[in-house]
Amino acid sequence: MVLQYGIKLAFNLISAHFGDLVARVCDCLLRKGTLTLPELIRYTELPPQQVKNCLLVLIQHNCVQAFTTEKEGGFGVAPKVITQYTTIFENILHRMRFSKFLAIVSEELDKECEELLEGLLQHGRLTLEQIILRAISKQNDGNSNIQDALRASFVKLVNAHYVERCPASEPFLAPPSEDETPSTARRGAKSAKLVEEETVEQRAITVAAPSDGERFAIVIDSGTDVTAEAKSEGNPSTSIGEKRKHEALEMDREAMATICEKEVLWRANFEEFVRHLRHELFNIKKL
Repeated sequence: MVLQYGIKLAFNLISAHFGDLVARVCDCLLRKGTLTLPELIRYTELPPQQVKNCLLVLIQHNCVQAFTTEKEGGFGVAPKVITQYTTIFENILHRMRFSKFLAIVSEELDKECEELLEGLLQHGRLTLEQIILRAISKQNDGNSNIQDALRASFVKLVNAHYVERCPASEPFLAPPSEDETPSTARRGAKSAKLVEEETVEQRAITVAAPSDGERFAIVIDSGTDVTAEAKSEGNPSTSIGEKRKHEALEMDREAMATICEKEVLWRANFEEFVRHLRHELFNIKKL
């Protein structure tokens, strides 16, 4: 449960960054908890399209997570799937630390990585293609060498876990089964307490998160290596079948790289930045 002063701080942050209407929708979610779109419209007393636009802004900037769940119908009525929205309070507060996050990347990696991260912090979530286009527009130079250098800098950010793939947009949150329902008769007090502490909001965020293997997975195509192709063509021992297999693998890799660059959304990984800051604080206390 977010305390009153926390809600006020979050409201002021969102209002300063996105305006009063977005802050009003965010404030409603913080005070009322998880809500559907009709409920948000009713509580905020704003036009439906304005509420939708505000939600899009909050989702784009990683302040709200949408998820679907099944709602039981009345007698003789089949259950229906509804979309609900919940705030990510910690992510709202992290907006105060953006300058620190940029300083960490500038010091640990380089200036180019810092500029790419700045674009993500400003826009919330972007594809790699959008990140590169933004960087090119600032440099007024878009040749292939610069694009490859930008891709390499982005890979550094991902490998350092400062950037991650975005969570699923609207994951389905299945109702807890009987086995998952806490029961003090069948469980120890400590176990029951841990289960009870996981709220619907926490479950939604957990379900939306990509798997550990997918979270930092990235495929980059920096162009074809013509010297390798020339060696392959000049080698008489290379069979036609092997060449076709190699070409098929290259096509698969190019397709994966295209999807990774044009479709996959990326965002700053606040969790890693917080871990870095805690580590720094721990080292200071030891001195």
